[in-house]
Amino acid sequence: MIKSVAFAAETPGPKLLVLGAVHGNEPCGAVAIPHVIAELMTGKRNLVRGRVTFVPVCNPRAYAAGERYIDRNLNRYLVPQAHPDCYEARLGNILCGLLADCDALLDLHSTPRGNEPHVYVEPSNPAEYAYAAHLGLRTLITGWEDVYAATDRKAVEQIHPDEGIGTEQAVRRRGGLAALVECGQDGDPQAVEVAYRAIHNALKHFGMVEEKALASGATRLVRMTKVYYRDDNGAFTRPWRDFDPVEAGEPMAIRANGTRLCAPANGLVVMPQPDCALGQEWFYFGVEETRD
Repeated sequence: MIKSVAFAAETPGPKLLVLGAVHGNEPCGAVAIPHVIAELMTGKRNLVRGRVTFVPVCNPRAYAAGERYIDRNLNRYLVPQAHPDCYEARLGNILCGLLADCDALLDLHSTPRGNEPHVYVEPSNPAEYAYAAHLGLRTLITGWEDVYAATDRKAVEQIHPDEGIGTEQAVRRRGGLAALVECGQDGDPQAVEVAYRAIHNALKHFGMVEEKALASGATRLVRMTKVYYRDDNGAFTRPWRDFDPVEAGEPMAIRANGTRLCAPANGLVVMPQPDCALGQEWFYFGVEETRD
């Protein structure tokens, strides 16, 4: 069961969907969303147009256990399944219905190591870029679907064509706008504040509350070009931090068999997770792009 709370204004407008705890060990959205719900219920903040639907906890069992997921990552394979074969697949069918009924998505996440807060966005859509740029974070990231299309998985593994379909991609496929915010470190009160601010900025951007729209806060766009999985007990060449610069040919990590994973160009190490589980995303490589 997934609990949702919706508010609809008398004046028609956009339909915004706000998600928390798609991953059960990322509580910032689950904590921030109820504060906004309370403000709307008490009249502290008024919805003047459109509809906003909140789902504070998308993965209830994982959230109760403090785990990322129960059977598999809920933010993958988000397509309707006629015969769901696990807990997250059943939840995915529920989420697919909600995602199909929104014009814009705000999905709130966090990371174990407190990577710099940022927003995932598709910059080729000017409306989505403007939306993401108004959420109050400095860095926008793109390229998610491309890196999964050119995955670094082991050749012996079978890669499902829908692996890279998460909440954002499910909304974009329908022509909607999507923003996934990495708010900071799991359990950090500051990550909750980032999530809370992003919700209000989204409502302001779409003119759903009677508050002045914000100017763009984003200052850089980073395109991810490759994902590296932790397929063995290899190690980073140094304790990388999010968006650390790296030069072409510089080793970023070494596999257990001694294979060096070197930067394909001058760029940035993105979302390094040195202690992630085997088979999970270890780190990404990205390049900074200029945008008019």
